[in-house]
Amino acid sequence: MTFKLPTELANHLEQEIHNKLVYAVEAQARTFNEMWAEREAKGEKFHTTYELNYRGSMVEKPRVWREEANTGYIFIKFAMTETKYDYETAVTDYLRPMTCTVDYEGCKRNAKFQAKHSIGLFESRVNGHLTVTDQITDLNLRLGNKNLIHGFVTGTTKDAEEFKIHTQMIWNYRYGANSANGYLTQYVQFRSDRRGARQEGKTVLQRATEAEIQAKKDAKQAELVAKNESKWERFAKLPSQIDRWADKEIKKLTKELSPEGIQTAKERTEARFHGVTFDRDWYVKNLTEDLKVVEHYKKQVQAYLNNEPAVRELFGLDCNNREHFKAAIW
Repeated sequence: MTFKLPTELANHLEQEIHNKLVYAVEAQARTFNEMWAEREAKGEKFHTTYELNYRGSMVEKPRVWREEANTGYIFIKFAMTETKYDYETAVTDYLRPMTCTVDYEGCKRNAKFQAKHSIGLFESRVNGHLTVTDQITDLNLRLGNKNLIHGFVTGTTKDAEEFKIHTQMIWNYRYGANSANGYLTQYVQFRSDRRGARQEGKTVLQRATEAEIQAKKDAKQAELVAKNESKWERFAKLPSQIDRWADKEIKKLTKELSPEGIQTAKERTEARFHGVTFDRDWYVKNLTEDLKVVEHYKKQVQAYLNNEPAVRELFGLDCNNREHFKAAIW
């Protein structure tokens, strides 16, 4: 049996994260709006910041707000550059943000993501104490003070022996620059142990992990098979190609082994390499062996000509090109 965190506790966790995240984003939006309104009231078009230049001196430069416009959970409205002529196009002035509003939908999505992650950790911790033959008989989990879920899960083994899994999860938050999203992220801490009947056999978590690994292997294998199938049309033509190749090679080698061919080879060798004696026996031996190989391929490939089922039976991940096919029919 697999443990799942009760819906009430899961919803509470998500709502906690959502409320705090929205509060953090609203606080930043409020700070920005006040700062930008103060700048406009002074008649200024940009804020300045200090940066270290290549000489090692601090210099004052206009602050660019482009990064804030593309990240986080606020929508920023920027001023547009002023145009002097009708044919000019106004562009966004990233030096002059005017107002910002909160991206509430973005906050909601992020809260769901953070809660899902923490719930998954909680469930995996409990499932790490459960074997695949254990049965859960009761849940006694409750919300504690502040950010805490604690209690125990009661169950029985296949031999009807009782056990309890004591667990608690406490979560905290990182704000602003210390957080992963720039506003607020959650991190959790667990304590858990099993008391009572011993845990024997594979855990639910191990079985789930094995199933996930196998699913990935199966998916990868299916992808390889599908990709390999694209080679079939070319592979299916190999029998006729090899048959034609064998005919051509047999004809060529037979000609080279004829008296005229041997004489031509002798003249060619002696003309190219002065003082070298043509070894007729070596020449005939090598070409005869080559001819036997080609004749063997010619004979073997006949069983696959116009016989697609037989060719298809050979085709696979380990046999999908010319050399593989020749090795398979040898």
